[in-house]
Amino acid sequence: MTKIQGLMKYNADQIQAIEQKIYKRRRCRKIRKKKIPSAPKGMFEVLSVKIQTRLITFLKRERFVLKSYIQKKIIVPKFFSFENNNDDSIVFFKRLLSTYMLSDEVITIDFSLCEKIDISNAMFLEILLKEFSKTENRYNNCYYKKVNKVINCTKSNSLKVNKCLFILKIIREVPDINENDRYLDLGLKTGLKTRKSYKESHKGAICLKIRHFVNESLKASSVELNPNGITKLDNLISEILNNAEDHSIHNEWYVNGVSYIETNENDPIIELNLAILNLGFSIYKGFKRTQQKNIDIMNKMKKIYNKHLRQMNIFSPTFAEDDLYTLYALQEGISRLKFIDQSRGNGTMNFINAFIDLGAFGEDNPSYKSHLNIISGNTTLLCDNTRKPYIKDDNRYLSLNKENDIAILPEKEFLKHNNEYFPGTFLEVKIYLNDAFFKKLLPE
Repeated sequence: MTKIQGLMKYNADQIQAIEQKIYKRRRCRKIRKKKIPSAPKGMFEVLSVKIQTRLITFLKRERFVLKSYIQKKIIVPKFFSFENNNDDSIVFFKRLLSTYMLSDEVITIDFSLCEKIDISNAMFLEILLKEFSKTENRYNNCYYKKVNKVINCTKSNSLKVNKCLFILKIIREVPDINENDRYLDLGLKTGLKTRKSYKESHKGAICLKIRHFVNESLKASSVELNPNGITKLDNLISEILNNAEDHSIHNEWYVNGVSYIETNENDPIIELNLAILNLGFSIYKGFKRTQQKNIDIMNKMKKIYNKHLRQMNIFSPTFAEDDLYTLYALQEGISRLKFIDQSRGNGTMNFINAFIDLGAFGEDNPSYKSHLNIISGNTTLLCDNTRKPYIKDDNRYLSLNKENDIAILPEKEFLKHNNEYFPGTFLEVKIYLNDAFFKKLLPE
């Protein structure tokens, strides 16, 4: 029996319905065969988790990618600094991420108004540009029509800003750089939190590179670390990288550094910049996550907070709870993981103390004031040669006030609250050194 004869038992309406169903099925097959994944212009038409990097996925969850931030020309703030201009700096990164991920425009990053750039901002920009390149390469390997995103950089009128961008390979050339200008760069280093089989040896290799970077910077002042100094520095950096891993829900942490050599009255002066980044929860949120298990530590912090709370009136600066708890978290013996390991709680204080001591050159030379900043969540905390750790009853404290008393509120210029939230923690160091200072600091 033929197909036509087999249809004779159906009426006209049923036959029409069957024919429409067959036609629709054939049409869908035809469309599926002809459809080729493509990207209109420069747009990412489809972005799966496999295509975008872990970092971009994380920042999208933190609402760094929104259509409202798209701008064809992205102006870099005059002070591109988390320390001095946190909110504008974070908005800049949101605009850059959103424009790259959601538009097909040629992007221009305009540094023409930028007069100052900190190592943390330059490092985060370098990280994002590398992440963009990875995402584009992955996309082009999966889709037929290639995407060619274009990012142009307009140079700054500041030679030092351009020099920093050149060293970190964000711009290709700076004609005004003198051949005698000396600098040293660590290069962006990353560590993976979850790859247990080799992370300790990998971390050790990065510690070695950081130590080599610091030591090579010091050699410009005709000094270098002795064996005891090498051991101490390795331990300090290892502790800080451990802290970076502990606070990271994103898989990677990052380190970079740049040192410059200036000449002041024929006396070479080193400016050493180092930044360490982890992405995940802030210091404050980290303590809140473990407060049910870390009861003793949280009670100590609450006790100090209640003292500070009573001092907050119209005659005193007011601080948010997360700002003050970030300060408490840095005190000796305080750790959000104290309930796991009683020996924890000294790493960050050791690091702060060591680098503030190393940067003591600024105490006698106000133009070369060293400082150490911590940017975490909505908080910026600043230590320098005037507000640094002190010892009381055999314990080290950081109060950020001239009285050197943790029971008294800190000074507002050293503990700042920001409107824009940074999803992680930056630790950045800037110290100045010279030959005469080192001979006094490290007598033979």
